[in-house]
Amino acid sequence: MARWPNLFIAGAPRSGTSSLHSYLQDIPGIYMSRVKEPNYFSRNTIADDHPMVKPIRDEMQYLQLFADAGEARVLGEASPTYLEDPEAPGLIDRTVPGAKVIASLRDPVERLHSHYLMMLNNRPGMGSFMDEIKKGLTLQHDRSLAVLGPDVGLYYPQVRRFHEVFGDARFKVLIFEETMSDVPAALRGVLEFLGIEHDLANFDAPAQRQYSEARGPLVRYLFGNRLVSRSVELFVPYRLRKLVRNTILVKQASKPGMDAESRAFLVDYYAEDVRRLADYLERPLP
Repeated sequence: MARWPNLFIAGAPRSGTSSLHSYLQDIPGIYMSRVKEPNYFSRNTIADDHPMVKPIRDEMQYLQLFADAGEARVLGEASPTYLEDPEAPGLIDRTVPGAKVIASLRDPVERLHSHYLMMLNNRPGMGSFMDEIKKGLTLQHDRSLAVLGPDVGLYYPQVRRFHEVFGDARFKVLIFEETMSDVPAALRGVLEFLGIEHDLANFDAPAQRQYSEARGPLVRYLFGNRLVSRSVELFVPYRLRKLVRNTILVKQASKPGMDAESRAFLVDYYAEDVRRLADYLERPLP
């Protein structure tokens, strides 16, 4: 019989969800979907005909992602857009009672800049960081027309929605900066949350990816084509994909810094939300 996933890594984008997905897929008792970001439950945030993102909407096609889970107790997938989708918490809870959700949050200013740099590799004709910020704010009610969504980094209402549905026992918040500073410690907390026993004494945290640029327009097109990326995810193992990407498709480069005007604007834009989130989580944030 088809089995529904019972673990959802729900964002935020560019906050380590891919890394967490890859760490967990190597742990016995956990099966992570080979297709990352199926976006099955992102009904409000991602339209069925979104020009860039191709969500899986067919139930049987979605459940087929977990057909090879075998005896794994935890079946999981990672779709960062779930965090910002106002309907996703209720829809997940109604569909999979007892499911658990992990949200990974990152300094929203750095997260948005990271997203911008990623899109520079994926799309031609990008404007300056500040130009794309302004465009994203103007078009925030129609995401299909904007590359960046600054409001995605307003975490407080997103976290509160999930927490109110899932509670402490089924909802866990990770902070990207803390996770990357001590990956084994973060993983131990995640495994305890999932009820999975596994010795991490020999866990070797992979080096963090260095900034790189696509090798030409063809590679940029491949990175930005969702159909291509879906096919690669299905048929090429994760480690091989990363090896090909890092040795053939990209070249190391100096990471562009953030201009002072954009940083000041974003710090002011996010300040109140960060304060409310810290109060809600009852902890200081990096």
